Amino acid sequence: MSGLVSTSVRVAAAASALFWVDARAADSGVGPDAPRLAWVNPARCLVACAADPAVAFRRLDDRGQPSPRGKHRVAATAVAPLGELIAAAHAAGFNLKISSAFRSYRDQARMFRAIKERGRAARPGHSEHQLGTAIDLRLPSTKAIEWLAEHAFEHGFALSYPPGKQRLTGYRPEPWHVRFVGQEVAAELHAHEWTLEELFRARPELGESGACGDCPAAASRARCGAVTDAGECHGTVLSWCYEGALAAVDCAVSDQTCAGGDDGSPPDCR
Repeated sequence: MSGLVSTSVRVAAAASALFWVDARAADSGVGPDAPRLAWVNPARCLVACAADPAVAFRRLDDRGQPSPRGKHRVAATAVAPLGELIAAAHAAGFNLKISSAFRSYRDQARMFRAIKERGRAARPGHSEHQLGTAIDLRLPSTKAIEWLAEHAFEHGFALSYPPGKQRLTGYRPEPWHVRFVGQEVAAELHAHEWTLEELFRARPELGESGACGDCPAAASRARCGAVTDAGECHGTVLSWCYEGALAAVDCAVSDQTCAGGDDGSPPDCR
């Protein structure tokens, strides 16, 4: 796919004019020996696009408890931290439950086809759910959303798609979506108020990506066509060219609309 990036190309994208990264990047506390993390967005795929990760899985029930009949599969490394996160939320008065965890490439492709509204599902090969370390949580209230945003890092989790960052991440805000990245990375993200995308742009050597050429389904590839970097609105859906790949976000999910700024700035969810 034209314009797609891989681990060895387009490092200069870290300095993209669209996504200015704070100069504090030079002071990032994540150690040079930290394990590389999957860097996925609308233009970047998993290194092995359609393959399941080579990790051990555990089956969990909705409460995050191990169960042989649990419908949620989570990477073993994230199970204990997830249980601690859910327990801490319960102690704070919030009853969090798992709504979704690991999805295979085929599962993600099926979901992408089934959801007709543009901008509400990641293309197969571009979803963190294929890692086994990303979990969607049922959040019972606005207070629970706020609590998760404030405390997830304490247990090694990052909010991949926080509100107001859709132009940067390429995905709609999902305050319920957390990804286990470990204590060191989570603490760094929290200290700088960064998303994972911002960390990867500041420190590209921490991430690894595929170029999408090995994705079997055509749905994994989307050219921008006539859509520009500035983007356009179709009802509540914002579409724009994200590093050579078409991105779309349904602003209605966040009770917003797609519109240009009064100052002439490009369309966004407002």
